[in-house]
Amino acid sequence: MRRILAVMVAAAVLGGAAAGEEIGFGVGGVLVGVLPLDLSALNVALLAAGYPVLDGQFVVIGGGGVGGVTGGPVFGGLGFGGSATAIDGERRSDLDLGFGGFTVEVARPAAERTLVSVGAALGGGSLDLTVRARYPVDFTDAIVDPTSTMLSLGFVGGLGYLRLQIQALDWLWIEGWLGYLLGFPGRWTEGGRELAGPPVQVRAPFFGVKVSFGGMAETLEEKPAP
Repeated sequence: MRRILAVMVAAAVLGGAAAGEEIGFGVGGVLVGVLPLDLSALNVALLAAGYPVLDGQFVVIGGGGVGGVTGGPVFGGLGFGGSATAIDGERRSDLDLGFGGFTVEVARPAAERTLVSVGAALGGGSLDLTVRARYPVDFTDAIVDPTSTMLSLGFVGGLGYLRLQIQALDWLWIEGWLGYLLGFPGRWTEGGRELAGPPVQVRAPFFGVKVSFGGMAETLEEKPAP
């Protein structure tokens, strides 16, 4: 991964030095990614309580957009979410992940119709855990003796990333994302009341692809010398 990061950064720097001109652009679209979280401590608590354990390989879906100029500031927003589910008979565990933030980055031309951006999304999100012990017999049973409990764990943090952006058509972009999510969680809560609970390390590499729609003020093709 370090080698990939180094190559992408070098391409961005060299491409930016060669281009020498600012190019305005704006894109927005749909992002799909993979975020592997370490849920070992949470799974120990779930197993001890008789609930099925969760796989931390989150497939997340979201989107966002950015706008600015190459060589200058590029601003936008990003958000995504995903869920993990485990079922064992009537018992069920669900963990929903959500993250969103304000993005700031610097973009450089890397090749013809290609940009490389280095940036960060700063914001926060939450992990919402829902466990169900059994199926209710009827409506009265469900409200008299609730079958499910939901606990939330909020966090603040950011996603640092490199973004490779290829202009497939004048209005269509294909993007590859490589990043790292670092979050700082608080305490588990239920109904607004804080509870002591197992720690969750909200830190993981992020890999994603994105299809975006937008355009540029001019192409990255070299202009002929006068």
